[in-house]
Amino acid sequence: MSSPRGDALRLTSGSTFQLVAAGATGARSWPVRPVAMLRVVILLLLVGQLGRIPVLSTGTSEAPLLVNDICLLALIGVTFVSALAAESVKVDSVGGMMLAFTTIGFVSALLAVSRYGLSGVQVVISLAYLARWFVYFSVYLVVINIVRGDDVMDVWKSLERMMLLFALFGIVQAIFIPHFAQVVYPDSRVYVDWDEQGHRLVSTVLEPNIAGSMLMLMLLVNVAQMAGGGDVPFWKPLVFFGALVATMSRSSFLGLMVGLAVVLAVRGISRRMVAFGAMLGVALIAALPKLLAYAAHFNKLSISDASAMSRVVNWLRALRIWADHPVFGIGFNTYGYVTERYGGVRAGASSFSTDGGLLFIAVMTGIVGLALYVGMLVLVVRRCRRIWRDAYAPPGWRALATGIGAGTVAICVHATFVNSLLTPFVMEMLWVLWGMTFVMARHLSLLRPPALGTQPAAIALES
Repeated sequence: MSSPRGDALRLTSGSTFQLVAAGATGARSWPVRPVAMLRVVILLLLVGQLGRIPVLSTGTSEAPLLVNDICLLALIGVTFVSALAAESVKVDSVGGMMLAFTTIGFVSALLAVSRYGLSGVQVVISLAYLARWFVYFSVYLVVINIVRGDDVMDVWKSLERMMLLFALFGIVQAIFIPHFAQVVYPDSRVYVDWDEQGHRLVSTVLEPNIAGSMLMLMLLVNVAQMAGGGDVPFWKPLVFFGALVATMSRSSFLGLMVGLAVVLAVRGISRRMVAFGAMLGVALIAALPKLLAYAAHFNKLSISDASAMSRVVNWLRALRIWADHPVFGIGFNTYGYVTERYGGVRAGASSFSTDGGLLFIAVMTGIVGLALYVGMLVLVVRRCRRIWRDAYAPPGWRALATGIGAGTVAICVHATFVNSLLTPFVMEMLWVLWGMTFVMARHLSLLRPPALGTQPAAIALES
C-alpha cells in the first residue's frame, strides 16, 4: 500500500494510453485520458434515477441498474487498463480499509444464507448491492490513480457544474412539476417505490432528503471557499441554498448547521461570509411567511410527525437487531429479509435499508465492519486537517479540504436520519471528494523541501 507521502505517480492524468484494435491490417489506436473520462462521468451523474433499468425483480425487491452504474464500470475498466499499461496500481490505507470492509460484507452475507434460509435469488440480490457498493467505492481508487495535482480544481469544477445544473433543474421541477417521481414512473407504487413529494425539490434523484444531502455538500464547500477568501460568485451558494430550502429536508439542514460549525471553527469568519450571510438573511426574512406556510404544508414544523416517529421506531428495531448479531452483523443488504422477524414489513426497495447511518452499517456488518468504516472516516478527516493546516497548500486546496472535512462530518449527521451514506449518488460524490484529498496530500508531500527551516516554495497551481 502507498500513503499520501509515497513515491511519485507513475501514471498521471496527462498521460495517454493506446487501445489497439487487434486483427486489423494496420493497428488503429485511440488516445484516452482517464481523468477526462472521470469528468464526463461526474457530469453524467445528473441523469440520476431518470436512467433506471429494473433487473432482478422479485415483486417485493428490485436491484435496478442505473445508467450511472454503466458509466462507472466503463471508467473503472479504462483506469484498470491504464494502470496495467503503467504497471502501477495504488491502494492507500483508506482503500485498504474499504477492501477489508467489502470482505466483511461478503462474508456476513454468506453467513446469512444458513442463518435465515435465504433463497438463491435473495442471495444474488444481496450480493448485487454489495457489488454496486464496491463499484462506487472503486471511484476512490480511480481518483487516486489517475488524478494529479493540477487536475484537482478541474475535477472539482466538473462536480460543481453538475450540481448547479442539478439544483437549477430541481428548482424548476419543484415549481412546475409536482409529484415528479410519479410523473417519471407512473406505474410506481406510492409510498412503496417512491413517496408522493408534492412540490418538494427532488430533482433527478427523485428523493428530497438525498437531493438535500448532495446540495448540502456543495454548499459547505462553497462556504469554506468564501471563508478562505476565495472569489466565489454569490449566485452559486445562493442557488444551492435555494434548492436546499425547496427540499424541505430537516436532516439536510441539521447536517448543514453542523458542517457550518466545522467551517467556522477551522477558518473563522471572513468579510465575504459576512456579506453573504447578510444577503441570505435579508432574503430569508422577506420570504419567511411563504417558507413557513410551505413547511407547514409538508408538516415539517413538528418534531413529532409520522416521519419523525417512524425514524425512532427504525432506530430501536435496528439496535435490537444489532444486539442479536453484534460481531459480523446480519449480512450486507439482507435487512429486508431479516427485519420481518423483528416486526418489520418487506415492501419495496426501501425495506432493505433503515435510518441510522453508521448504526445501519453496524447492523449489516457488525462491530468489525463499523470499526473499519469509522476508521476510514477518521483517516479522511485527518487528511483534510493536514491539508488545511499546510502552509505549502494553495488557498483553493485548503478551502476545498475544509469543505470536504466539514461535509464528511455533516453527511454522518444527515445519515442518522436518512440512509445517505450508502446511496449511490451521494457515495459517488463523497468518494470523488475523498480521493481528491489523497491527491492533494500526496502532491504537497512531494513539494515540501526535505530540509527543516527551508522557506515554502511557490506552488504553480490554480487556487
